[in-house]
Amino acid sequence: MLSINELSKEPIISTQIPVIDLHLFLVGDRVAKELIANQIASALQEMGCFYLKNHDINVTLITQAFTQAKYFFALPLEDKKQVALTEKCHRGYIPMGMSSILSEQFYFGREMKAEELDKLDHPFHQPNQWLQNQPEFREVMLQFFIACHASTLKVLEGLAIALKLPESYFTELHSEQNHAMGLHHYPDTSQLPQAQIRLGEHTDGNTITYVFQHEVEGLEICTKAGERVPVPLIPDTVVVMAGEVLQRWTNDKVYATKHQVAIPSASQDIKPRYSFAFFASPNNDAEIACPDSCLETNETPKYPPILTSEFYIQRNNNNTSILTYSKN
Repeated sequence: MLSINELSKEPIISTQIPVIDLHLFLVGDRVAKELIANQIASALQEMGCFYLKNHDINVTLITQAFTQAKYFFALPLEDKKQVALTEKCHRGYIPMGMSSILSEQFYFGREMKAEELDKLDHPFHQPNQWLQNQPEFREVMLQFFIACHASTLKVLEGLAIALKLPESYFTELHSEQNHAMGLHHYPDTSQLPQAQIRLGEHTDGNTITYVFQHEVEGLEICTKAGERVPVPLIPDTVVVMAGEVLQRWTNDKVYATKHQVAIPSASQDIKPRYSFAFFASPNNDAEIACPDSCLETNETPKYPPILTSEFYIQRNNNNTSILTYSKN
């Protein structure tokens, strides 16, 4: 338990985004788990977003991951291009200027076995690309990936409890670790064109996203009412956001959060910004179908059942969200 002196040192940060403590869910009894589960469901339904503290991801591991990411992005461009993302393989490095995003990026997923590669024709269903002379980068990132997977399963378990579903309803359908991790490096403002947006407004196409911010702010969400809300840094928390898969799964009960990365207007000279996004996604053969508990009396599902792999094919073909969410 923290002392009064220790509590007084903790920063007080004002935000309308809920802060949820997962500790009771991890160690408490059924009543405690239901309490936290209902907080998770309420936050995802009302804001589509919340801060998660005591998420059980080792703080030292998070620090190591940011250290390794900074080291990787500081490498010469020619070195990083050795593992460049291609049209056929969406795992690897994306240089600055290769997209409308004012950052350089690196994407990876779980390590795949050779016999898995022919099961699905999808650019992300490919082997990870790692620089051979950076074994520590690979090791730390894969440990971080596994830790994020384990933590997101707890959040999904809580959501299932709140929706009156079996606890394992969502977790069993995320067992294959069909996730993606994106590392972002936004350069300082001296290297940027005259712009106020580093990453344009969008929704994520997966189930839930963990966003790890580091030192420099900029993340903003858009509420159902269309209000832009900054997401300030709160130490030792991760930002959890709902994606399109979860909104569809719950018949629009959950709000897939629109978000962007802006350059804070109060700062003329912004330091480089680093952030991580862990995109938790269902198994490729999981059926995304609205359960009865997400339907009101006489309400019917808005979306037909669809396999995860089919959902992503449709989304990629449309190059946009395929949801019909209304603010009303």
